[in-house]
Amino acid sequence: MPHWIVTTDIADPRRLRRAARICERHGERVQESMYWMDLATEELQALQAALAATIHPAHDTVRYYPVCGLDLARSQGEGLCHGLKPLPSHWLV
Repeated sequence: MPHWIVTTDIADPRRLRRAARICERHGERVQESMYWMDLATEELQALQAALAATIHPAHDTVRYYPVCGLDLARSQGEGLCHGLKPLPSHWLV
């Protein structure tokens, strides 16, 4: 199943809460307005339709970024980063 990062920038607090509830039904919130999702094509289309009906296009934005398996394998993180490798303790330059 394809991986997605979905980001939202919504001006109105009421629309923001509505959009957040929609996103949290489809994936995991990883930052304030950023969500990690594993979505099949039909699920992605349903999410896009629900968010399009919620936002005001002149004031809000929603972006969908696909994450390929190679990018996921190279991803690193600390803390609550589910599925990511820990950062190395040092870097060689």
